[in-house]
Amino acid sequence: MIPRIKSGSVWVNCHSALDPALPFGGYKMSGVGREMGYAAIEHYTELKSVLIKL
Repeated sequence: MIPRIKSGSVWVNCHSALDPALPFGGYKMSGVGREMGYAAIEHYTELKSVLIKL
């Protein structure tokens, strides 16, 4: 059943108040996911090596 659920978050027999500072913009319209989180950093940045001769 779990692979068929297309939702960002699912609560069963409980609920949780989410902090407005948590990441948002996730799967479909859930509002929990990419922006303001680690995934956003990975998405919007590029690894770069810099060597400086001292």
